[in-house]
Amino acid sequence: MPTLNLRTLHQRTKRGDTIIEIMFAIAVFALVAVISVSVMNLGTATAENALEVVTARNELNAQAEALRFVHSSYISEKTLPLRSDLTNTQVANGEKYQQYASLWDAIVKNAINPNSNEAASFLNISDTTVSQSDVTASGCARMYNASTPGGRSPLTQANAFVLNARNLRSRTLNGTANVDLSYVSIRNQPDVFREAELNARIIYEADEAFVTEDSDSQFHEGDIAEGIIYDQVRWAEGIWVVAMTDGTSSDPYASAYYDFYIQTCWYGPNTTAPTSLDTVIRLYNPEGA
Repeated sequence: MPTLNLRTLHQRTKRGDTIIEIMFAIAVFALVAVISVSVMNLGTATAENALEVVTARNELNAQAEALRFVHSSYISEKTLPLRSDLTNTQVANGEKYQQYASLWDAIVKNAINPNSNEAASFLNISDTTVSQSDVTASGCARMYNASTPGGRSPLTQANAFVLNARNLRSRTLNGTANVDLSYVSIRNQPDVFREAELNARIIYEADEAFVTEDSDSQFHEGDIAEGIIYDQVRWAEGIWVVAMTDGTSSDPYASAYYDFYIQTCWYGPNTTAPTSLDTVIRLYNPEGA
């Protein structure tokens, strides 16, 4: 009987992988790859969403602090004369005067009554409480849609605005009241307000035409020597402020306090559902202080 050595036996039992084994290996590799990519995408989306929320929250806080600053400044300056009551000589000698009276007046006079039709078209209001869920119920576009009767969007009817936190002032270089630089209203500058392309934010631009002697206290970027000052609001994307009175009178100046609803609406990464943040602050009428 012929005998087989170990080398011959090994050669006879040696074979390659079957098609089933190869397919199983590919399937396992594909599953691991898909899970890894999904986890990476989820991590990136989570990080991006967190960054957007932080940015929106910072914008909310900036608007709230700007409102508080204007309010407290106006109260502290109430005993000072108006700029229009002083001569250039007095101003040159360092005479102090009210700097935020016109700005506060612009904010107050455009406050809406919570029981008015304008407020009802802006949000569903019950007992003067604004439900933020109503903002995103029909998407962010609802707030900018001008298809309502009269051709005005809910934001326009509610006198929505934002404050230029980088340039809060009520006058130009010659002392003339000009609050449009600091108080950006959708009624006067409707093109500034638009849906968020990325997240809720205020985009600033430089405009050397408005550089004043107060520029050293403003926010600078770039080459300061060349006068590049980014302190003009170019876009208010997905963010707005609405002022409401206490609802006791049709005269906004007669209100005991003012509620400022600061709201945002934007679409996060890889989602079709809108994201929103909001806050509300109450400031009491300085006339009663």
